[in-house]
Amino acid sequence: MTTEPPDRRTATAQWGPVAWSYTAGDDAETARVAAQLVTTTPSVWPSYGRIRLRVRSTCDRAALDRLERVASGPARRLREENYRRAPDGTWLSCGNRPADAAEPALPRHAVGHQNGQWTILHDDGSGTEQRARTGDIVLRALVSAALTALGGLTVHASAATGRDGRAVVFLGDSGTGKSTLALRLARAGGCLVSGDRTLLVPGPGGWWAVGAGLLPRFRWGTLEGLGLAMRVRDAALLRHGDGRCRLADLPRTPDKVVFTPAESERVLDVRTADCAPLGKLVVLSPAEGDVPAARAVTPEATAAAVRAHSLSSDAGCLVWPFPIRPAQVRGVAGLVEEVAGSALAWDPVPHRAEDALLRVLADAPGAPPSGRRSSAP
Repeated sequence: MTTEPPDRRTATAQWGPVAWSYTAGDDAETARVAAQLVTTTPSVWPSYGRIRLRVRSTCDRAALDRLERVASGPARRLREENYRRAPDGTWLSCGNRPADAAEPALPRHAVGHQNGQWTILHDDGSGTEQRARTGDIVLRALVSAALTALGGLTVHASAATGRDGRAVVFLGDSGTGKSTLALRLARAGGCLVSGDRTLLVPGPGGWWAVGAGLLPRFRWGTLEGLGLAMRVRDAALLRHGDGRCRLADLPRTPDKVVFTPAESERVLDVRTADCAPLGKLVVLSPAEGDVPAARAVTPEATAAAVRAHSLSSDAGCLVWPFPIRPAQVRGVAGLVEEVAGSALAWDPVPHRAEDALLRVLADAPGAPPSGRRSSAP
């Protein structure tokens, strides 16, 4: 009995309840998309209740030409591109980019939905790398749209699991050590779920932390404090160059270093996960003393912190086309009633991340509020 080889033109994976597939005519394109989006450990989200997301990538210049003639209305934004909508609901990139755009423009393309499948139309002149970059952005936006429709809250936060498999979400402003604590927790036997942006999603048994497209970004200070800077300088990373040139040999050293899930495992020595049941919310603030200090906080204070660090969805102009399930949409009030909250005052420069984690993960700070159920599945 023989088995057929896997179709390398289709990449598949899962982010929480969203099981997605990405199909293209070029296996190099799907390989690059998969390298940026597929985590290194199997999803722990239960098999029931999953959403199926199918995305197809194809080149069709004639279709793009037709869309340009009919797309109109006010421009809507998705990341650093503006789109106009055609009468059939297809979104076409319209060329005039937002004033604050910083990254290189994407090549001409369109995104549409029909018969349960999303299609990305590319210009015939688009190369593999350009198509994969567009596909990466669109696929992330569609996953975010689906999770938001299920009641997901997007927050400026890092997340990792401990040895027990539960996610600890670190909320805080830039520079408060979110990614440092998440990476240190993951390297102690857990998994890295999200580097900078996390979706808090109601699901089976309680709330879950879902990575908003992992790709963690770390400052050199974080990497140096964790003893990883030299290893990173010797690495060749996909988001910096072509994945073959060492960071140390690049013309310009990046301010923040971006890792794909596979690179996180190889270079940072950490496993990655798409999601985990949510165990604790930790609100970070600057240190008030010589050592890190942790304390329990009220649900009201936790709710205020979640709202303060909430972000708009990455979905942009793309909207999930199917109805939401209202019973699952519980919002911030429901979240803080079910999940423990703690506050941690620390300074990631003089303080050791291990000491901060020991204090904030102790049993007393952040115990579930009296009379309220935890998020245990």
